[in-house]
Amino acid sequence: MPEERLTRQEIEATRIFEGGRENTLDRGRATPIIMIPGVMGSRVEFPAFNDKWDPDSVRNMLGWSGTTADRAAQILDGRGASVGQVMSDSIGWEGSLVNIWRAVDPAQDPFFYGRQRGWGGAAKDFYRKLLVALEARYNSGVYTPGQHPVYAFGYDWRKSNANSGALLARRVRYVLQKHGAAKVILVTHSMGGLVARAACSASGIASLVKGIVHVVQPVNGAVMAYRRFAEGVGLDRWADMTGPIMAGIMGGTWWGYSMIMSGTDGPLQLLPNQLYEGWLTMPNGQRMTGAQVYAFYKSGSVESVVPGITGRTIMEMQMEGVGARQVQLRDFIRTMDDLQRERAQRVLARWEEYRRKLLVGLATAQAFHAAMGNYTHPRSFMLYAGDKRTEVGYDWTQSTRPIRNDHGGDATVPVASARGQDAAVQSAWGGSKPPGIALSMNVGAHEHSKVFGGAGVLDRIYARIDALRLLPDA
Repeated sequence: MPEERLTRQEIEATRIFEGGRENTLDRGRATPIIMIPGVMGSRVEFPAFNDKWDPDSVRNMLGWSGTTADRAAQILDGRGASVGQVMSDSIGWEGSLVNIWRAVDPAQDPFFYGRQRGWGGAAKDFYRKLLVALEARYNSGVYTPGQHPVYAFGYDWRKSNANSGALLARRVRYVLQKHGAAKVILVTHSMGGLVARAACSASGIASLVKGIVHVVQPVNGAVMAYRRFAEGVGLDRWADMTGPIMAGIMGGTWWGYSMIMSGTDGPLQLLPNQLYEGWLTMPNGQRMTGAQVYAFYKSGSVESVVPGITGRTIMEMQMEGVGARQVQLRDFIRTMDDLQRERAQRVLARWEEYRRKLLVGLATAQAFHAAMGNYTHPRSFMLYAGDKRTEVGYDWTQSTRPIRNDHGGDATVPVASARGQDAAVQSAWGGSKPPGIALSMNVGAHEHSKVFGGAGVLDRIYARIDALRLLPDA
């Protein structure tokens, strides 16, 4: 793929299509860049449980893999007592950032990038390369340090994206005030795109955002999100052996995954929504329509997100400790049938609690996507990865129900979902789209969580940031 660069003629053309108004390059005003991570990509502490979600810590992730579904569900319940706090780190001498850091932070605060810029709240393995690359490129060389300060917006991904969007709006206003800037540029990954769109549409900051570069956004959800409720996480990424680890962390069984996700509004908003058509085939061979999908999710049928449980499942849940309580002395004089019956009743009662929580989350997801609709910021770019084997459908009439396409997406988000806003983006730009820059582009065969390490992806992001920088602030 050839690298996209703006020529001097294209810069002049940009000025022409914007009516010749003065732009950021001429003015020298700061234009901050804020990166919004995807689901589970923010590092979050849960003080009430003396625990945390920290993808940067092998020890922490191994701890999660040994946690029961019941316990994990309590910790990850974003609507309960488990208050989440975004973490921060001391990030100092970071190679190419040394001179920039010295120039913009004379006090040499070791928490400058980790806390002041928010980098510590974003998982290092997923996002540090991107953050360092953006900071180095846009604050050195032809740019003065601090001209485009780079921030990360870590957030409690368990919460609704509407909630996270409101917090992002506050962060945008804070950053603009701090730097005396007029607008920011947003770069999003995965569910971070939903957060950014919510901030612009519902929290009123669209006029404060110069533009958004969306990377692998699940615009209309992901089939994988539904498959996990139907089958668990055991099918995820078996090729590189992270599947078993993910199964331990997020629930290898469908009911374990359902319990763990029951109190997480953000992940539930990644289920295929009302704008995603044709992906689900029911046992009778009929295709589910988008208009019917939320009623189906909440229906309680075997195929829904909130099904009942069978005797075999009750036994499995008992073995995992669901509904367990301390053994009493009187239990030793009771019959085994009585004890089994009582334990089964406790499991059923616990499952009903989780079903109720899931119903709340599904209603929240339905309301969120109804309000969001197909909203797009008027200056958006869409980058998606379309050449990895990806689940693009789910068919209950087949013995192997997930339908996979070798060039269907990024191994998580199907192309049909990632490109769900293409028409809206084209319409929003109208005749003023920047020359030489595609509004929507396939960046190739990159895996969803590793896309920023992919060859050529950073160049595509740079080209779009460059195009947005040329736009006038007015």
